[in-house]
Amino acid sequence: MLLEQITTKDVQIGLQAADWEDAVRKAAVPLLESGAIQQSYIEGMIESVHTNGPYFVLAKGLALAHARPECGANRLALNFTTFDPPVSFGAGSNDPVRLIITLAATDPNSHIDLLGELAEVLMDDTRMQQLFDAATPEEFCAVLG
Repeated sequence: MLLEQITTKDVQIGLQAADWEDAVRKAAVPLLESGAIQQSYIEGMIESVHTNGPYFVLAKGLALAHARPECGANRLALNFTTFDPPVSFGAGSNDPVRLIITLAATDPNSHIDLLGELAEVLMDDTRMQQLFDAATPEEFCAVLG
């Protein structure tokens, strides 16, 4: 499973953000620092929400932030960031967002298996609550794995 490759370096816990744009920027920092994405990818995610609305807020408290590969994705990568307090994206009943999963994919297909694995976790309400409530990256990874 691809999710088994997630380590504590891929998890940020309890960040604070001024607004949704700040949250997206902070959630993407580990991917930027690891070279998985370029700064233009972060700007692409933000611009996409300005253009299309908060479409990547998928469920109550959960966003899957991403942009098009050509915006600056260098390799397939995933990062998890929880926010305390949660952040409003203007996504109605799915607000506020407590967990942003930041996805970088270099083409339209390479991330499909990863999303399938992730969906299994995201459909489990108990596990989702445990991810929201995780106090450390180690605890988060234990629930994820």
